[in-house]
Amino acid sequence: MPIYMFECKNEECGVTYEELTSYDETGKFEGVKCPNCGSEEKILQPTTCNFNFTNPIGTRRWRSHDYRFRHNLPNVIKERERAEQAANKDSGLTSADPYNHIDDISGGEHFGEVK
Repeated sequence: MPIYMFECKNEECGVTYEELTSYDETGKFEGVKCPNCGSEEKILQPTTCNFNFTNPIGTRRWRSHDYRFRHNLPNVIKERERAEQAANKDSGLTSADPYNHIDDISGGEHFGEVK
């Protein structure tokens, strides 16, 4: 529920006050009373939005992609090493490169001009 600012219409009072209430399309805001005199006659005052989006302390560094990359780099390297070791054990590959070399550009049945 938003906070609205009202001014009491009672000439003897004229207090400005805030009230936490639901939006009322009619603009009457029934049930909202002046805290000073109890009058239900009021004028809705224009208000501004007063919240601020901020980052919690210590999270500013996460805006940098480079920091996130470097922060996780040791984990990525370890994961890659484990994957290569597992590939070598399961497939019997003994080369440093666990991937099969595929050359479909310089020869083969699909070599030549693209039609």
